[in-house]
Amino acid sequence: MATILLSAAGAAVGGSVGGTVVGLSSVAVGRAFGATLGRVMDQRLLGQGAQAVETGKVDRFRLTQAGEGSPIPQLYGRMRIGGQV
Repeated sequence: MATILLSAAGAAVGGSVGGTVVGLSSVAVGRAFGATLGRVMDQRLLGQGAQAVETGKVDRFRLTQAGEGSPIPQLYGRMRIGGQV
């Protein structure tokens, strides 16, 4: 949350100063500086985060239980069949 607030505050300060810095507008520089400072504060307050968790992996995906060598039904028009696409 601090990232968003300080980014907006940096853009406002940069906009009030005006001009350019190294070819960039002072609004962009102020926004980048505020966002960087806000990110540092967020990470210090909230921590680095946790490891990504993977659940529900599918070992073998089968569509209407068609396997190697099994016939696959062919439909014309609109019909209801079992399975997921």
